Amino acid sequence: MAHDDIEIESQWELFCDQVQQSKEIWLLGSDDGGIASVSSAYDDNQDVLLMWHSQELAQAQCTGDWQGFSPFSLPLDEMLEDFAPQLIDDNVMVGINWDDQVCTELSAKSLVSALTD
Repeated sequence: MAHDDIEIESQWELFCDQVQQSKEIWLLGSDDGGIASVSSAYDDNQDVLLMWHSQELAQAQCTGDWQGFSPFSLPLDEMLEDFAPQLIDDNVMVGINWDDQVCTELSAKSLVSALTD
């Protein structure tokens, strides 16, 4: 396994463990109802919805382009029941614990599978 693969796997495990314990996911929202996303590192036409396992990690990203954004939590059960099916239908990718150095990108379907195992 390459170093990058090991780092992605550990990020993924940490995210899932923390979310399963806290029962919430953190996103960044703007006053106009927008939710923080970036273009995929692999496909400029693919948006990646950003998620964090803690308010602190999400808050740390509220600088620069996202200065006007604020962290908000989404209960895990609400995310799995209401939000995730739409993400899966729309083929949305999610980026977990994004920072300007690392973003692990996965399909919403992979996220749901990991969080419900």
